[in-house]
Amino acid sequence: MFIFSCSPIHKCNSNDIVEQINNDSLLLNETEGAYLNRIFETTRKDFDFVNKKIGFLTGSSGTRKSNKEHYFDIQEKHSTNENFPCDNGTLYIFNTAQKEASDGYDGVIVYWTKFVIPIEKIINRLKEKR
Repeated sequence: MFIFSCSPIHKCNSNDIVEQINNDSLLLNETEGAYLNRIFETTRKDFDFVNKKIGFLTGSSGTRKSNKEHYFDIQEKHSTNENFPCDNGTLYIFNTAQKEASDGYDGVIVYWTKFVIPIEKIINRLKEKR
């Protein structure tokens, strides 16, 4: 399933989230998940980020692997300075087959890209970037 964020630049209060990021885990903890649930609340339907393995890709064509620390850092900087650019990104939610093909990722957030990327390419990029 592909979901496009309707408001790519969105001021969010993320001061609390940065202090609670678990750098050692690919799974989102409750605080991280709740924060992303809020950002994508209008587009994620019933998908819940808590305890999910989410990949992060960035760059003009979504080829650079990023991480949740970088993504949340951008959110925090934007929340304290609205002139700091912030892109919530595009959310790709995987079905069971896509999750298996992507090495267990539940979904991906692709941000600061110029193009909408087919989900098959997203899965391949996750496998390439291990």
